[in-house]
Amino acid sequence: MTKESRSVRLEPLLVIAFLALADTSFIAPILSSYARSIGASDFEAGLIVGIYSFVAIPATIAMGYLIDRIGRKILVPLFIGDAVSIYMYSLSQTPWQLVSARVLHALFDSGVFPASLSIFRDAISGRRVGRYIGLYWFFVSIAIVLGSSMSAAMVARFGFRLVFIFLSILMVFGLIASLLVREIYLAPKARKDISFAALRDYLPVLIPSYIAAFALYISIGSVTGALSSNLIRYMGLDSRGAGVATGIYMAIASLVTMPVNILAGLAIDRRGPRFSLLIGLISLMISMSVLSIDIGTTARYISAILHGIAIAFILVAGSQIASEVPERARASSAAIFNTMLLLGVALGSPIAGHLAGLAFTAAGGLRIYLSFLLPAILGLISIAIVAILHREHGIEKDKQIPRTI
Repeated sequence: MTKESRSVRLEPLLVIAFLALADTSFIAPILSSYARSIGASDFEAGLIVGIYSFVAIPATIAMGYLIDRIGRKILVPLFIGDAVSIYMYSLSQTPWQLVSARVLHALFDSGVFPASLSIFRDAISGRRVGRYIGLYWFFVSIAIVLGSSMSAAMVARFGFRLVFIFLSILMVFGLIASLLVREIYLAPKARKDISFAALRDYLPVLIPSYIAAFALYISIGSVTGALSSNLIRYMGLDSRGAGVATGIYMAIASLVTMPVNILAGLAIDRRGPRFSLLIGLISLMISMSVLSIDIGTTARYISAILHGIAIAFILVAGSQIASEVPERARASSAAIFNTMLLLGVALGSPIAGHLAGLAFTAAGGLRIYLSFLLPAILGLISIAIVAILHREHGIEKDKQIPRTI
């Protein structure tokens, strides 16, 4: 453990981890309803929800380079931008004003995750990294669980605008936490020393983490985008009951994820991140395979538990692998990892929604749901890729990842 890493306090970093996804976790469940409350049509509401990913996907890549170029303290202006843009949500009187706030939010927010993961990884250099990355995701998952479960109730009690003001204030706490963190990373003076090209030698290790992140969020998009439709079409549930069932599925998965984040970190320290990544992908494939043949209550609960295990192992192991690169390219790699998450959910939901009306009966009368068969197959392909690269590039725990420089 380096002297610098011993002297860094983790408390502000864990606050930043909690806030990295807190805003989107609180906003996502209520945004469409808020848009309609200020006069948005169905198309405009969909645009307001979807434009975040459209802006954030390219912006995240640019932000990764910028963070490596000027340093992790870019978190300070990023949290300022988040606070201002979220406050603009509360001031929006028309759908197009809300679109403007949403675009600005996406631009600033796109840099928060790569910066927060990079500064956290810089601080734990020399420690048992797995358990600390698990702790990072434990705090992230708390924010996700609180946001997804409380935002609708907060709106019912306080109204939309006060919820956005509350989130804006939370981002100010992120600003304060960023100011309390002492940055270890020193950005190179020469621009040529910072490039995605610095990741070239690490690609055999990095590619599995990127693929696993994409497969994971394809599956999440499939559940959120198609489970309700399948339950209505094939199980006879009404729209309210199907929505509740989907919410319960995601709640179970999220609650399982919280403690498993810690277990995944401990497993990484014992067996290495690529082994843990395989556990996550196997859990994901089984989870989606269960849903592809049965969407009854018991099957949904089993699938949700396995999905929660998959989420924890893939995010913890994948983010460790993605951040175990030279410091000068760490944020760039974290940005690619985050982009794969965004791309996965952006593609998974509409594709699964399109497939929701498609199912076929296999031998023996077994119904196969294509919405969930696709992510199951993608999980299997990801397992094969990770296993092949794992075998070709070493399996010893202390040699699985190139040393950072």
